Amino acid sequence: MERRFNSEKESLVKKLLMWVMSVAIGGGTLATVPAVAEVGVSNTAIRIGTFGPITGANFVFGKYTMNGLEVVFDGVNAAGGIHGRKLELIRVDDHCDPAGSIAAVRRLLFTEKVFAIVGGACSNGVMAAKPDIINSGAPFVNFAAASDTISAPKVRNIFTSMLTSALESKLQAQYLVDKGIKKVAVVNQPDAWGRDRHDSLTAALKAANIQILADEELSLDANDATAQVLKIQSSGAGMVVLLSYPKPAAIFLRDAARLGFKPSFLGTSVIPDPVAFYDQVAIPGATDKFLTISPIKYQLTSAEAAPWKAKLLAKFPLDKPHAYNLYGITAGQLVVKALQDAGQNLTRDGFIKALDAIRDLQTTFSPAPLNCQTHQCLRSAAWVQRSPQGTTDVVGISSLK
Repeated sequence: MERRFNSEKESLVKKLLMWVMSVAIGGGTLATVPAVAEVGVSNTAIRIGTFGPITGANFVFGKYTMNGLEVVFDGVNAAGGIHGRKLELIRVDDHCDPAGSIAAVRRLLFTEKVFAIVGGACSNGVMAAKPDIINSGAPFVNFAAASDTISAPKVRNIFTSMLTSALESKLQAQYLVDKGIKKVAVVNQPDAWGRDRHDSLTAALKAANIQILADEELSLDANDATAQVLKIQSSGAGMVVLLSYPKPAAIFLRDAARLGFKPSFLGTSVIPDPVAFYDQVAIPGATDKFLTISPIKYQLTSAEAAPWKAKLLAKFPLDKPHAYNLYGITAGQLVVKALQDAGQNLTRDGFIKALDAIRDLQTTFSPAPLNCQTHQCLRSAAWVQRSPQGTTDVVGISSLK
C-alpha cells in the first residue's frame, strides 16, 4: 500500500512539473504573472526621497541643493523618464537637526515608501539617521553633507557625491605641498563640524610634513577675532587655513585687515563663493589673498552654468541661484546615470550595483570625473578666488594623487 501511494505521489509531482514547464514555455498564465514590485517603483514612476533643511537659518544647504536635483529630474522627465518611468521627488524638512533628520528619513522610508534617498545636508543629522538608512537597505546618495564618517568606512548602500572633509583636507595639504608651503597656522571652529575638519586637516598636514605654527579657536558666534589674529601674526605664519563657517571667517579677515596682518588664506568648501564672501567681509583688499576649495569647477557666473541658471530661475523664481544648486545637479546626474544603467527591471540591489560600478563619469560641474569605487564618488576639487573685476575665477583643479 505504501509503495503504491509513493508511486502515485511521484507521478503526480512529475505531471505538475511538466504542466508548469509547458505553461512557462508556451507563454501561458503562469509565465505572465508579474514579479513583486520593488518599493517606490511602479510602471510609470520612481519615487526618490530627499531630506535637509528647507526652512530656518541653514535652509540654503538643503532647499537649494534640492532645487538643483529637481531641475535635473525635470529634464529627464521631459525627455520621457528613465526606461519610461518619471522621477518623483519627495522633500522632507529636517531643520538641520539630528532628531529632525531621523524623523525625515523614517518618514521617507516607511510612510512615503521611496525607492531611494538622495539628500542630507547637515553632517550631524545624516550621522544620526545613518543607522536607519543602513538597516533599511535603501540606496542613499548624500548630496551636501561633508563629514567623512557618513560614507567611511564603506557601507554597501551609502554613497556620496559631495567632497568629504577628509578628502578635502588631503587636497588642501596637497595644494600646500605643490606651492612649497611648509608652515601654516590654523583657525578652527570648536564644534562637531570643526572638530571633524580639524582632525582631518591635522592628519593630512602631518602626513605631508607641514608644520602648524599656531592653532586658534574661533567660535561660530564670535564677534571679534583680535586675540586670535595677534597670536597667529606673532607666530610668523604666512598661510592661514580657515576651518570656519563664513561668519567667523569673515570676522577673522576683517580684524586681520584692521591690524595690518596680510597672510594668504585658504578656505574650505563651506565658503564656496568668494564674491559673496568679499561682500560679507566688506573691507576692500581684505580678501585679495583668499583662496577657497570648491567641489564645482564652473561657477554660476560662467557660460557653462548659464543654461542651468535659467532653468533654476524658471522653476524657482523666488530663490536666487546659489552654488548649492550645483551640488544637487552633480548628485542628480550621478543618480540618473545609475538608474539608466540599472535597466528596465529596476531593483534597489540593481541600482546599488550600478552606483558601485560608476567610473569616469564626467558631470557638468564636478572638477574631474566621478569614481564610485570607494562610494566617495567625488575625489577632486577646484580652487577659486575673487578676481579684481569682482567675478569668481577658477585658478586650478586638483585630484587626489
